[in-house]
Amino acid sequence: MRDRIRSLFPVTRLHIYFNHASNGPLSLPARKALVADLELYSRQADYDLPEYFARLDRARNAVAGLLGADPEEIAFTSSTSYGLYIALRNLSLERGDRVLVMDEVFPTVRCCVDQNYPHVERKYVRFGGEDPVAVVRKHLTRKTRAVIVDWVNFFTGEVLDLDRLGKYLAARHVKFVVDGMQGLGALRIDVRKTPVDFLTGGGNKWLFSTQGIGYVYVNRKNFRTLKKTPTGWLGLDWPNFESFKKMPGIRNDARRFEMGTRNALGAHALTINIGILKAFGWDRVEVKIQAVKSLLRRGLAGLGYEILTPADGRQSGIITARPKADPAALYKRLTAHRVVLSLRNGALRFSPHFYNNQAEARKIIAILEDAV
Repeated sequence: MRDRIRSLFPVTRLHIYFNHASNGPLSLPARKALVADLELYSRQADYDLPEYFARLDRARNAVAGLLGADPEEIAFTSSTSYGLYIALRNLSLERGDRVLVMDEVFPTVRCCVDQNYPHVERKYVRFGGEDPVAVVRKHLTRKTRAVIVDWVNFFTGEVLDLDRLGKYLAARHVKFVVDGMQGLGALRIDVRKTPVDFLTGGGNKWLFSTQGIGYVYVNRKNFRTLKKTPTGWLGLDWPNFESFKKMPGIRNDARRFEMGTRNALGAHALTINIGILKAFGWDRVEVKIQAVKSLLRRGLAGLGYEILTPADGRQSGIITARPKADPAALYKRLTAHRVVLSLRNGALRFSPHFYNNQAEARKIIAILEDAV
């Protein structure tokens, strides 16, 4: 089973790929599907219309299943950033309103909030290592309309307790917006049990899809109160594309935010890759990642590295460590041995996935040991 799973990812033939927090490699089944799609595009320019909608439906169902959501609560986007923009655009934020933002967020969140909502009071607060409910309680005011966080810290890999914080905010009618990019695919969430108003992500990291395909979950309880923008002609409920004399009504669900042509190829790849993870088993995915990550943690600690990833709480797929020696030199040494990782803020960030194994982790430690 393990060899079969690894064979689905050709990157394993050339590299020790521990960089899924940056980009995930395309799986072989998704690659084959996209090659066939491109052949079809070259022959007839597009899918037949029924097949086009069927593929979008399959992708929407796949993402909804990943989140525990209903398909009508999922809109496809071009990126995590655009999904976040949709969420904030629909909060009806007015001058004088306040939003609490996790200070450690990836620039995706910070740029979207700062550049698009300068009229709103933005309060950045640190969540790292703290009880998220206690952090929010300390800074909550009557003007607070939303709390915006990263589920998984892109640098340290710390996992925020969305369940407790979501329930606390729901009881106070404060909207909860989550960047789930570094979580989905490595961790599971059930939005029926964890109150989240909006959750956005992309397909190109832990879900192995192409760049340019993302999604946003919009909790259906918000549909009636949303500003319902932006939308475009494909946010309307067209019965067909044979006549445009009469405009149909706008969809009253998340699909209204799909303004124009969707990335059908990216959605197809996303469907296939979610299917691979689902077939392997979501619980087994987490267990496999943590087994590799735990070995890395022990090995790096044994070398005297400062482990920046918390050992307590739920674990993500990220393990980050700062060496005493020059991190850039060690990064260069690892890449020379075909180890793919990230150099972030003077530290080495590793992010293995379910097809990686402990033998690869041991090889990484051996390479670093030789550098001592």
